[in-house]
Amino acid sequence: MCYTRTVEFIPIIALSKKTHHHIQEATMLYQQDAPGDWGQMNGTPDITIATEELSTADGCKHFLRSWDTGSSEILLILHGLGAHSGWFIDMGNSLASQGLTIYAMDHRGFGRSGGLAGHIDDYHTYIEDIEFVVAHIRARHPGAGLYLLGHSMGGIFTAHFAAKYENLIDGVLFLNPWVQDTSKVPLLTTLGIFLGGIFKSKHYWQVADDIQKMTTNPEAVQMLNADTFWRRKETASFLFQIFLMRSAFLDKAKHVTVPTLVIQAEADKSVVPAATQKLYESLVSKDKMWKTLPTYEHDSEFEQDRSLLDKTVAAWIYEHAAIASKATS
Repeated sequence: MCYTRTVEFIPIIALSKKTHHHIQEATMLYQQDAPGDWGQMNGTPDITIATEELSTADGCKHFLRSWDTGSSEILLILHGLGAHSGWFIDMGNSLASQGLTIYAMDHRGFGRSGGLAGHIDDYHTYIEDIEFVVAHIRARHPGAGLYLLGHSMGGIFTAHFAAKYENLIDGVLFLNPWVQDTSKVPLLTTLGIFLGGIFKSKHYWQVADDIQKMTTNPEAVQMLNADTFWRRKETASFLFQIFLMRSAFLDKAKHVTVPTLVIQAEADKSVVPAATQKLYESLVSKDKMWKTLPTYEHDSEFEQDRSLLDKTVAAWIYEHAAIASKATS
């Protein structure tokens, strides 16, 4: 395994892991000198922040952020279509301030990770990339509880991963999963993508970049418009592979047996909430929970008041950590 790591220590407020007080959020989360970053990673004497690159066997470098609190409960965040881990910086700060150790990765071809931008030949590569990162986290935190949170497209990856590697994780969380979207792609565009996808075409198509469907937070809109890491176009091969993954989404849910939390924003204009409900119903896990977030939009990480989401995620993980602890004691 080859990797390089940059550790930053920025003392701001001394926080107790026992009290889990929140870090006070900055007035402005959009950083003009840091394109695509929603906030700034906050370190404290109890929270060590870091960015690193992990290289898979094929030489692809995978960018990874972390907030290490020393906790035995860990959350790995998987971003959605075109996005990257920078969009989840503020959420990482908040969840770390509640005691969780947080990791957020950039998928191959997105954000700061390597690989041809917005392209993949075989979707199974994404699942193996996640397994590689999970194995790295497991090695660094032996015996810890590890949970995956997949947002939108990341939810598709989460279902596929959990169906294959459930022994490596302790639970999964779906945030506004991309089961069915609200966009209407022209027929000729769809045909072009499918034909190109079959032949692994690297021709780029732009099918989803409507910011107003993502968030109406003015500051977030400003950040997104200036984000040079936002991948607005993907290849025909990538889009076809994602279509294959999404087509199997509900079937994969039938193989997810680990504890599961499904979260759906009620003001989501990007995905169809009723389809998310079908995902929930398809899950075979005997321990599953459905949660809606009033007024929240699709990219819920940009909400001006995200406290309900963050508290829901942290509380659910701690509840299941306690259950797991009792079961092994």
